[in-house]
Amino acid sequence: MAAVGKPLIRFDAREKVTGETRYGGDLYEKGMLHVKVLRSEYAHAEILSVDPSAALALPGVVGVYTARDISGTNRHGLIRRDQTVLAEQFVRYKGDAIAIVVAESDKIAREALKLIKVEYRPLPVIHTIDEALAPDAPKIHPEGNVMGDKRIRKGDAERAFAEECDVIVEETFSTQTVDHAFLDLEAGSALYDGEMLTIWVSGQWVHEERRLVALALGLPVERVRIIQPATGGAFGGREDLSIQCYVGLAALKHPNRKVYLRYSRAESMTARHKRHAMRIHYTLGAKRDGTLVAAKVTVWSDEGAYHSTGLAVMRKASSHSTGVYRVPNIHVDVYGVFTNNNPTGAMRGFGAAQMAICYEGMLDRLAAKLGMDRIEIRRKNVLRHGDEITTSQVLPVVTAEECLDAALMQFARGVGVDVATPQEAQRVWDARSYATPAPYLRRGYGVSIVCFGLGYGDAFPDAARAEVRFNDQNELEVYTGAVEVGQGLLMMVKQVAASVLGIEVERVKVIAADTHRTPEAGSSSATRQTYFTGSAVKMACEELKETILDVAETHFGVHPFEIRIEDGILYNVNDRSKQMPLDEVLAEARRRGVGLSARALFKPRTIRESEDTGLSPRPFITYLFGSHISQVLVDTETGEVKIERHIAAHDVGKAINPQLVEGQIQGGVAQGIGMALMEEVIYGEDGRILNAGFTDYILPSIRDVPQIEAVIVEHDDPSGPFGAHGIGEPPLVGTTPAILSAIADAIGVLVNQTPATPERVWRLIQQARERGEWREVDPRWHPATESGDSAPTCQPLATS
Repeated sequence: MAAVGKPLIRFDAREKVTGETRYGGDLYEKGMLHVKVLRSEYAHAEILSVDPSAALALPGVVGVYTARDISGTNRHGLIRRDQTVLAEQFVRYKGDAIAIVVAESDKIAREALKLIKVEYRPLPVIHTIDEALAPDAPKIHPEGNVMGDKRIRKGDAERAFAEECDVIVEETFSTQTVDHAFLDLEAGSALYDGEMLTIWVSGQWVHEERRLVALALGLPVERVRIIQPATGGAFGGREDLSIQCYVGLAALKHPNRKVYLRYSRAESMTARHKRHAMRIHYTLGAKRDGTLVAAKVTVWSDEGAYHSTGLAVMRKASSHSTGVYRVPNIHVDVYGVFTNNNPTGAMRGFGAAQMAICYEGMLDRLAAKLGMDRIEIRRKNVLRHGDEITTSQVLPVVTAEECLDAALMQFARGVGVDVATPQEAQRVWDARSYATPAPYLRRGYGVSIVCFGLGYGDAFPDAARAEVRFNDQNELEVYTGAVEVGQGLLMMVKQVAASVLGIEVERVKVIAADTHRTPEAGSSSATRQTYFTGSAVKMACEELKETILDVAETHFGVHPFEIRIEDGILYNVNDRSKQMPLDEVLAEARRRGVGLSARALFKPRTIRESEDTGLSPRPFITYLFGSHISQVLVDTETGEVKIERHIAAHDVGKAINPQLVEGQIQGGVAQGIGMALMEEVIYGEDGRILNAGFTDYILPSIRDVPQIEAVIVEHDDPSGPFGAHGIGEPPLVGTTPAILSAIADAIGVLVNQTPATPERVWRLIQQARERGEWREVDPRWHPATESGDSAPTCQPLATS
């Protein structure tokens, strides 16, 4: 039977749970040279001199290298190559690297770092957006502190606010800097044999890493090979280079000796880019009936010290500024601002996550002002088939409301009501209970509906290639440059290939992420790999299948379209008694000299957004939709928030492996909980990260994450493999605003800053008291049952 749609267990599951899988940190071998990185003592300074003499004199040190020892550009960056591998004249954040030490042991390398003398001229540190924008602010880069801007101009927002809006709401939101916090630390090795530089390091795009390393270190690209070891999480945090150039440089200086580098957790957090902190001023106007008329959005984004993927994040933020709602008049400006904080770049949600907090929060505020239910106002304005999204792209299919209905039906089932229609589920929602054991404990319910543009978008080259062939053992080998970072990508590839060719999944072998063996597939980011690599693999397998059927035509005596392959057996669809094992067909093909391989390129087209208006008829290939419902309990005396239920309904097109899809939804929700309630990178006045470790950087634990109720909605996307598109990022995008909506419902105050820590929630309550807007007892409250069960109850459904 076809493998697509089956919740098959991952082929690598046993190795991972038994500890057999080798990650980058497991690549150390006896006799390797150890590499360590010297980083800046200052967040902003001029380097006057670097003296490595004392370090070089330490026994066991075989080399100390600075920017002078690099023959290439010494630059890297995914969009603009402005970040140095090793600093030259200036350091711009605490994580900037100045030198590397290569030594015979880890201990010696660490001792040598302490002996390198660097003379600095400290410069003023800019660690906030306001400081960077001050008229007398020192320039972090020669071109100034404003990196660029992205805009949307649709309709006439100024006129619409003045002439068409009956009600206008306005708010400023602040979102925090977030770390990727993947468990698998940056680690790996490299070897230069005099001809080829081979690097074993976990990234997210091996072919682009090869190009960047070659340019930075001054090698022809064909003399650099990147091989991806097993990887334990990425979430965008491995898109920029990490240790590739450091181990590469060390290997070049010491041919025929393997070198090894592994970050500590503190170094990982100090060196790596983060999620953008943003300040967003949002104005939303509507008619009295709740129909949205106009939106004006101004975003200031903390880009940190270098570009990274900032321009693309800004574009994603602007194009998702009004989300999944019809707004005819839109005025958006997104500005990137350099600071001396860590560079900010790709992280799950990629600008859309911050904007969802805002547009969903504004809808809640508008609903409160108009006396409307939060779901009612969303239904009134949500996009439907054939509507235009923010950038003027017409969407032929929109499943946002279908996802909302699915979430509501799950909500009803969770309180013990078996509903058959969305209308019945809506009545259960309308009867939701606010019972708690005591008045100071307040329950709240939140909702979000979100969208996410798939792929790079904006005409950025976006494609995937795949090659397939049957080997001498009649196993199907699939070659793809796509990177498995833990999401189950390679299992998806196996299921797609097996389904096309009618063979067992176990018969498919995937060779992935090796620049000298596999074709380019783009990055494992932008929720794109199922759609892109899945499509390329499917196309290549279909071509190979045609070859097989052409060979079998002679045996069956019928046209190839009358022949099927199932479980490794070819048969005549009109007479299943006429069969032939696939192995015999492959043997016949070899006797005839017929090649048993195929390759494919999947390259859909997007259209660049206008520089003047930000509009485009197709900035993204397709959009993904989802809806979340969150139920929280707030202790109004302490500000603590407990998530009691969280429902996440997402349209995935077709779930190639439902188990993997559920895992992606659950992981995204867990990260969204962290963003909503606790995770925040905190900088000191000197630019140092004050919580560069998991003791102080608080992540959600098993106590914080409820049983996540993942609901898979399937509405086939004809452009994707077997109707699938993707799921990676939307679950996070939908989680945080739903939780904040639930907190606001509980305490009656909009939450406009993340994370909503106990202190911040408590302060919101105190401020409401000071304004005279706080009710000591929620009028919706009633005591929980004597059994102590404070789960929500509902009234019986009306008979239809």
